[in-house]
Amino acid sequence: MRKFKLGIITDEVSQNLDEVIAFALKYKLDALEIRSIMDKPVHLLSDEQIVHIRKQAEAAGLSICALSSPIFKCDLDNSEELQQHYEIVLRTTAVAKLLGATMIRGFSFWAKDTFESQKHAIAGHIRRAADILAQDGLTFVLEFDPSVYASNARTSAELIKLAAADNVRALYDPGNDIWDPEGEIPYPDGYEHVRGHIAHIHLKDAVRTDDGPVGVAIGRGEVDYEGLFQRLVDDGYDGYLIVETHYRLASQLTEEQLKRPSGSGFSDGGLEASEECIEALLSMKYFH
Repeated sequence: MRKFKLGIITDEVSQNLDEVIAFALKYKLDALEIRSIMDKPVHLLSDEQIVHIRKQAEAAGLSICALSSPIFKCDLDNSEELQQHYEIVLRTTAVAKLLGATMIRGFSFWAKDTFESQKHAIAGHIRRAADILAQDGLTFVLEFDPSVYASNARTSAELIKLAAADNVRALYDPGNDIWDPEGEIPYPDGYEHVRGHIAHIHLKDAVRTDDGPVGVAIGRGEVDYEGLFQRLVDDGYDGYLIVETHYRLASQLTEEQLKRPSGSGFSDGGLEASEECIEALLSMKYFH
């Protein structure tokens, strides 16, 4: 019996909703997380498309657990970009309500200065966005990423504490630590930093090479997933584990695609890689 609720980010499989749902049913997944679908990022979907997605997901017995929005992947010091991203916050909130999602993913701005010099300003914007989400009972889940100020779990946890809002929680993605400029160890170090703050988890894996990190199937890279999964069981984690494949079998995702994943160019080759990735995950004892 599986010990966790499982899902996948839609565009890691396809931009075609039917193909994504077929994949989820094949592997008996519980949920989908939408980043882009139908060649649109989640905040640009029309209400008609959103209603269609919800009906199809519900008919398949799938929940939409979260929305992978690009909130605050922008310049902190650019007022025009900031305004655009607050508009994304508002629209994504409306989309979440229509889809029944409870969590919206966000970031901590493109890293252009030191974390210490900008952390209070960043936390202020996270808190402001979270206040908007709170009006509809939604949670802002903060993801660390090598391209933004919070590049690891340590700095992500610091921002969550500074934001000091009940609905600001951590999105823990141990695979992202393989790309961390500071070299944080995904588990146990990264986990310990955000333990107690985690509301959502993404799964990816990678190995470091002389040319930089290279994505691989979950459990075949440098993340100690055996240790992490046992710890999650021991700690009683009852949220979702969402597969974010982030590699392709016959091609290499570009740095720009990894930084801003979206659309058919990103999804090309995703189905085959995601099949390999999830089959590797399901071979582990926690998912039998």
